Amino acid sequence: MRRSTIDKNKTVASDKVNGEKQVQRAKDKWHGLPEKQFALRESLITTLFENPHLKTIHHIFIAFFIGLFLSTICQDYVEYKEVDLGLRLIVKGFGKFHIALAGWVSYCFFTLIAYFGFKIWANVRTVLGSKKKSLKKLWDVFAGLVLLSFYIFCFRLAVYIVSSFELPPASAAFILLEQTRLLMKIHAFVRSNIPKVLNYKDKNDNKLILPTVKYFIYFMAVPTLVYRDEYPRTSYINWRRVASYGLEIIAVILFYSFSINKYFIPAYHEYGIRKFTYTEMLLKTIDTSIAATLLFLSTFYLVLHLMQNFFAEILKFGDRMFYKDWWTATDFTTYYRTWNVLVHDWLYTYIYKDCYEILLPKNKMFAKYATFLISAVVHEWVMMHMLGYMFPLMFFMFFFLGTFVTCMNPPKNSLLNILFWVSISYGISILMCGYMLEYFARYNNVQPINKELDFYIPRSLTCDCYQ
Repeated sequence: MRRSTIDKNKTVASDKVNGEKQVQRAKDKWHGLPEKQFALRESLITTLFENPHLKTIHHIFIAFFIGLFLSTICQDYVEYKEVDLGLRLIVKGFGKFHIALAGWVSYCFFTLIAYFGFKIWANVRTVLGSKKKSLKKLWDVFAGLVLLSFYIFCFRLAVYIVSSFELPPASAAFILLEQTRLLMKIHAFVRSNIPKVLNYKDKNDNKLILPTVKYFIYFMAVPTLVYRDEYPRTSYINWRRVASYGLEIIAVILFYSFSINKYFIPAYHEYGIRKFTYTEMLLKTIDTSIAATLLFLSTFYLVLHLMQNFFAEILKFGDRMFYKDWWTATDFTTYYRTWNVLVHDWLYTYIYKDCYEILLPKNKMFAKYATFLISAVVHEWVMMHMLGYMFPLMFFMFFFLGTFVTCMNPPKNSLLNILFWVSISYGISILMCGYMLEYFARYNNVQPINKELDFYIPRSLTCDCYQ
């Protein structure tokens, strides 16, 4: 009996030692999180539309657009004796677009400065060699400070252009989003090529090879935010597709104008002129939830399908997985990972992975919250400077609500997918309601409680506009 107990203890001890060895071997083999893989593939909607039954859904949306188009024509003619076609709102939104375009050209020039600045840093570091470690470290610190200053300058310049020239929302959105996109690409390029420079040994006969300026410009243009030395490419340009995408882009922009004119402006344009009841506000939020959902779907289709495929086709960029089947999600963790693959891949590759592998190794919580915080701050930064006021509803929903709902892991079933869509519908409607109320509170000259802090204090929350 005693011998049996000893043998059992030996077996347990042996299993424990073997288990520890396996864990150690696993740690030794751990080389970090997986990398983004590029492949030659079509967008999911393009693949789905090859099925004639699913293509019919596309035709239904086109028919809905035509119906809304005719409704707008009739309403404009009967009420105002003129046909606007929603163009007035588009022209107003894209006012002073030439200034935004000039700002965009200047940012394109700054990207070249960043490229040549990186090459100067790499070449000087190579010349210093391995013997001058203190000088190399000083040079690295100086280059890092210059890069950080460059980022800050670009953000400040965008704010200056938007505020000084008082750009309307659509023109402001163009320069702010393009500036953000270009900076994300610059960071991706620098972050991906730094290891080549740091790992270069001056004793080797091989010369340090960095991307050419031609390839850098190609990377800045293609619809991806993750840098690679090469991408899968198609063999030709399908100009028929390009024309189709271009026409649909114009149609969706018109649909935006129709929807805002027909559903949102009439619902909220009197805010600040007369007092609204809380019941009335609740009913307006519910009534506009369908229109808000349509705008949400239009945003997805315009930004992530049409525009990305348009430029991918022109540039013969092969990997067109700009999104996944987010519409089948039953939880927001899946939604955040599949809704916008472009931004998700950048956040994962350059924020989450660096936090998880370098800053606080294997700390998932820190990496998660850092990623959500950066995403929420940038989204809110774009919104507040695009609209000309700070209304931190976007930040709240992205950071606080976003991090909370991603902690849930519900099962996948049809009922939860329905609840997911209900929450999306009312969530977007609440966002639209909040931003429209603040816009009309300022448009109708509701007096601020503090003129010096007017940009940061929402008038819709501090005014006497409710009863």
